[in-house]
Amino acid sequence: MTGPLQHNCGRVTRQTSPFRFREVIVMSGDPFQVHFHPKLGVVIYDPVAQMGLAREQMRLFKVGSMTSSTFMRGIVSKDLNACTGDAASQSAEAVGSYRTARTGRRKPYCEQCRRHYGSVDFGVCSDCTGIRCTCGTCSCVSSSRRRKAA
Repeated sequence: MTGPLQHNCGRVTRQTSPFRFREVIVMSGDPFQVHFHPKLGVVIYDPVAQMGLAREQMRLFKVGSMTSSTFMRGIVSKDLNACTGDAASQSAEAVGSYRTARTGRRKPYCEQCRRHYGSVDFGVCSDCTGIRCTCGTCSCVSSSRRRKAA
């Protein structure tokens, strides 16, 4: 079992008996892909976040700054590599925050400006781990402005 793996797979060594070990390949259930870029660091490519972009562009979530940005696909994609080793272990908590923000939102758009999260650059709020739109609204702000039933 050598060679490169798919973006959502990893190798794990399991002990099958007291003196025998077996290497198995496990698959992640995440719909997004975690990569390493030499200049950007650990980045997340999420197919949902590619809405409204031209074919030659791609939106990546930068784990170091916890924000997403749009890049030219031809320039950035050639340097994307699998995220392994120290980079993967150091960014595990931030990737978990992204996973929580991605699955925790109730609506696919900003409650303040009504822009779809898949079509704008966004960040993840460090306080509520919710998606923060470019207009500055996140779950912290929007939860205090919700209307109460009459």
